[in-house]
Amino acid sequence: MRSRLSKTCLIAAAALTFLVPDLFVPVVDAQKQGAPLWYSVVTVKRVDKPNRKRTHPVPKTGKQRAALLTLQWRLLERGNGNVQQDADPSQVFHNEDEFKLAVTTNQDGYLYVIHRTNNGDGKLVFPDPRSNGGRNEVKKNQEYIVPSYCPSFLDPNDCWWKMQPPTGRENFIVVFSRDEYDKLPHQVTANSGDYEYPLIKRDLIEDLINTSRQKVKEATGRLTIPGKQAARFATRLQNINLEDNEELIGRIQLKHGD
Repeated sequence: MRSRLSKTCLIAAAALTFLVPDLFVPVVDAQKQGAPLWYSVVTVKRVDKPNRKRTHPVPKTGKQRAALLTLQWRLLERGNGNVQQDADPSQVFHNEDEFKLAVTTNQDGYLYVIHRTNNGDGKLVFPDPRSNGGRNEVKKNQEYIVPSYCPSFLDPNDCWWKMQPPTGRENFIVVFSRDEYDKLPHQVTANSGDYEYPLIKRDLIEDLINTSRQKVKEATGRLTIPGKQAARFATRLQNINLEDNEELIGRIQLKHGD
């Protein structure tokens, strides 16, 4: 990973594209949909997939009443005066800029975030021992900030990723699933010294993408999760495929300039 954790200043931004562009659905006005978009329950077909581990029983009919998989993410930057603030996705990252990723899901499930440079291997940055006790199991409506706690820092709560050369593009693959992936770590721990992110091979990443039949709806801008304060720059993703609603996969693409 070209970025590393740091205690110092500034940041940048991001733009998002989807991993499955042929299944892309145009942007909608999420503000007008409000709570129904986030909470509405529908009938979805549960699909068995070879790389999953069922964690909850599925009805014999193979269908289940559930909310569509939905998540919202935002970037946080270290601003002037060491203030944590929302990052504008139209900005460009520069060396020494610092950021965090915040993700909220509309239901309980399993979250994975993989950092990947170009189309090669990746590194698993969530689950992370500095967030959620190293577990990948996430709860509905709870915001998970990565990284959020660094014991080796002078102030453990002052924990950020820092951009470093070379310039180019940094990609973060976000995966929200109803069940655990049996080939991805579900809990990680930190040994003494600096934490090394688990390596995720290219073939496994491609398998995650290629086995998804998601149809993703996106909204960006000033978005509100019911009961929470609006985020100034947010992106909301929803898998609207009723015939295969097992996962939700998106890519955060960060522009890294000089």
